[in-house]
Amino acid sequence: MLFSLADLFNKTISDHWRGQINFYPSNANFDSIFLQQFSNQQKQLTNIKFGERVLVTDEPTPETIASILWLWSQGAVVVPIRFNMKHIAILDIAKDCDSHLLFRNGQSELIEINHPADKSEHNHKIFELNSKRKVCGSDLALIIYTSGSTGKPKGIMLSHANVITAINSIGTYLELNVKEHILCLSPLSFDYGLYQLLFSLKFDCQLTVFQDEFHPIKVIKALNQNNISLLPVVPAMASSLCKVIQVFKSELPQLTKITNTGGHLAEDTIRNLSNLLPHTNIYAMYGLTECKRALYLPPSDSIRKLGSVGIPIPGLEAKIFNKVNNMYFKEVNQGEIGELFIRSSTLMQGYYGDANAGASIHTGKYRDDNWLATGDLFSQDDEGYFYFKGRNKDLIKQAGYCLYPAELEAQIEQFEHVHLTAIIPHTDKLGDEIACLYIQLNDNSPAQQTQFKTWLKSSIDACYCPREIRFIESMALTANSKVDKQHLISHLSEI
Repeated sequence: MLFSLADLFNKTISDHWRGQINFYPSNANFDSIFLQQFSNQQKQLTNIKFGERVLVTDEPTPETIASILWLWSQGAVVVPIRFNMKHIAILDIAKDCDSHLLFRNGQSELIEINHPADKSEHNHKIFELNSKRKVCGSDLALIIYTSGSTGKPKGIMLSHANVITAINSIGTYLELNVKEHILCLSPLSFDYGLYQLLFSLKFDCQLTVFQDEFHPIKVIKALNQNNISLLPVVPAMASSLCKVIQVFKSELPQLTKITNTGGHLAEDTIRNLSNLLPHTNIYAMYGLTECKRALYLPPSDSIRKLGSVGIPIPGLEAKIFNKVNNMYFKEVNQGEIGELFIRSSTLMQGYYGDANAGASIHTGKYRDDNWLATGDLFSQDDEGYFYFKGRNKDLIKQAGYCLYPAELEAQIEQFEHVHLTAIIPHTDKLGDEIACLYIQLNDNSPAQQTQFKTWLKSSIDACYCPREIRFIESMALTANSKVDKQHLISHLSEI
């Protein structure tokens, strides 16, 4: 029985875990012996306080996995970040969550930064202890930052119980078992990647961690060589893989499940994958880090309900509301569009500090009686299936990463030759949502455009850079001289 994520450490180190974790293409592996050795070493080198926030970089190595599990066993709060994140962004996150320690590929480093005084003790009762703390479900397990490279980090707080509930729910509808072999393409700092690790540890299945940058041909090779049965992807990956499978006529007989998150899976992609791999179940899903997963489309309905992201996951309630006033929300009628609200024990504890990333929690009649307003617009058909209609918040989800235009624009405007900028959502030729940057430079010469592109590449992490850049001579403005984003969006749709 799993009561906290610390139990995964105990399960593995006591050799009760029957799964296996390998790394491709290095052939490295993670097992109970490796974890035991790592744990013994850390006990001598590192002193962790209960509840301490610790940043962990996400190198795809056994040391990273051991770091995460060991920290949970010590009662620490894991803050996963990209291994190639720029130093200034790391410092911003560390300062935001008051972290003093970073684990990089199994090695601990002190974070040199002036932290603001921790005022939490002035707001809460203090319990002085003379015995060891025990990790339980209500303790904080994770702070996941959905945006740490655009000026204002936004940390989502998840308890052990939040994560365990999500593991059990997703594992139920995916029917995970010891025979499953998962290929993890997403980084461990992305909750989609991290949960593949947790599935392996919870359900005793096999996991292969892909260590290379994504390339469809390399992925096809890994699928075949490792007899992968479950492939989690984001829409851009699915589109690329679909083309390669079609060109090379790859049959992938062992691949029985494909799951998708990080954006809406294009209908053409679902159709093509269903035709190319008729033996493979395709799970179109919808979720957000604030609750991990909310909806999934049963594979039997992939074609019958094409365009839908399905029904609520086990243990979760989903409703569509329109706001009447600050205290009153009315459920919409069938077929009408409104904002998606959800209730579940997977709901985050909140945003760390004073951050607000768009979604919001509306409290009910008791402590855990909360609705999460997702900020996304949906409709529902007569069979209860949900359909995504758009975003009710200023957020662009590009390849699974949350981009906040106002913050990105502010950072881009630090380039000395920028006159005006505007970042708007766009759909690329594969049907995936991307960010498009319109930029008006003081001198729109080829030399200055090249200079800007070089600066942008060195100043913003690649994951958060707009995928498309359009240099323009004159920015469209509204009557009150604000950038007319609606005009820009309309212009893109005409191209």
